[in-house]
Amino acid sequence: MELNIEEIYKWIDGYTISRQKRNIARDFSDAVPLAEILKHHFPKAVDLHNYSPKNATAQKIVNWNILNKKVLTKLNINLPSQTIDELAKSTPGAIEKVLFEIKTKLEKKGKKDRENAGDVYLVEGLSPQGSAVVPIKVKTGSKILDQKIVPSEVYDTMKKGIEEKDNEINTLKTKVTHLESLVKIKDERINDLTEQIKRLSSQQYYSSSASRLLNKVSLN
Repeated sequence: MELNIEEIYKWIDGYTISRQKRNIARDFSDAVPLAEILKHHFPKAVDLHNYSPKNATAQKIVNWNILNKKVLTKLNINLPSQTIDELAKSTPGAIEKVLFEIKTKLEKKGKKDRENAGDVYLVEGLSPQGSAVVPIKVKTGSKILDQKIVPSEVYDTMKKGIEEKDNEINTLKTKVTHLESLVKIKDERINDLTEQIKRLSSQQYYSSSASRLLNKVSLN
């Protein structure tokens, strides 16, 4: 897909950002406007308090690194350090390439989400925060089915929670296995000591019997 500057500008105009558009390279150099745009798509991943306006290049790079690590990875985008440096320094053409890639990935993600959602006939009780389970009616042929969907952010959070629980369970299983092995070793040790006690008791019994017999013989 060929980079179309006018399409990018038109796409940006579709969002409400706090900064007045003047020079796109300088406007986006501290990553704040892009964070505001991505907030619409990843509300939980983008904390706008992390992206305050900056003037120094080093501080702008910090903003870009945070956005790169916490948000852009959700679109399978990883900006190299050279690109981040160019963005922070308002290098002409740098931000357009990044915005084009983000726009393309968001459009593909939106298309995929719509395809996965099926042919939605009616959405009921949609949460304005987009964070709750949403009951929907899906039209499949002549049938209308009651189903439920969750936003991708909620699904990702739930999936992560399940993975963390699985890790905890695996850790507990490992600990249980270790404790069971210790119990087995202790049981074997107890059995061994019990056998030793039996042998010693038997030896003491025979030794005592022999001693009494010798005493009787000597007395006679």
